[in-house]
Amino acid sequence: MTENQTPSKQIAGARDAIDGKLIALLSEDARMTLTALAQKLALSRTAVQARMARLERDKVIVGYRAVIGSQRDPRDEEGLGAVLTLTFSQRPCAPVVQKFRHWPEITNYYSVTGPLDAYVVVRVNTAQDLSQFVDRLSAVEGVASVRSSVILKEDFG
Repeated sequence: MTENQTPSKQIAGARDAIDGKLIALLSEDARMTLTALAQKLALSRTAVQARMARLERDKVIVGYRAVIGSQRDPRDEEGLGAVLTLTFSQRPCAPVVQKFRHWPEITNYYSVTGPLDAYVVVRVNTAQDLSQFVDRLSAVEGVASVRSSVILKEDFG
């Protein structure tokens, strides 16, 4: 089988080892050129482009994003950690969560049952940053309330 022939399992949407390596390379650097990807995968640019198009079409790759750096990543251990409790004013909750799910300060998100709707774990640089984050999250349409608790010590992990 030549490089440009597509195995039948790829036609059906299944991924192979090359797809896995392509996804890993893009996860490391989504700006990697087709030429660089092709060299690392030992494929032609056209074959890589076709694989990427298929992975996008199959919703394996749903987007590319820039990770914006600062002096220090707010998720570093030296930052201030907090657990936020959220209640939502609208149902379903998913459209509300979609508005903030990719905010870089959020390290974990948990939908829960009971009187609260969610727990959100965040890491920021300072207490002022936490205050601004809570204000920003509280302003999201569909968020009814936000309460924060600063993490004093992390015993596991």
